[in-house]
Amino acid sequence: MNTCSYLQFGFAKHLSCSLAIIVLTQTIDYFLIRNGGEVFMASLDVRKAFDRVNHIKLFDKLIEHGFPSVC
Repeated sequence: MNTCSYLQFGFAKHLSCSLAIIVLTQTIDYFLIRNGGEVFMASLDVRKAFDRVNHIKLFDKLIEHGFPSVC
């Protein structure tokens, strides 16, 4: 099992966009409103890129440019 699979909502049984939005909203509420912190978010639509992108190179570049790793 992928160590990050619990963070993925796509292609998972019993999970939906609505649930993902609820989790996102609660996460923002927890860090921003309740704890006075900051929230940074990035969204990447790679639906048509799965067959064309070298994901290892993509993630290496993101990390090189300071994007934090979740896992």
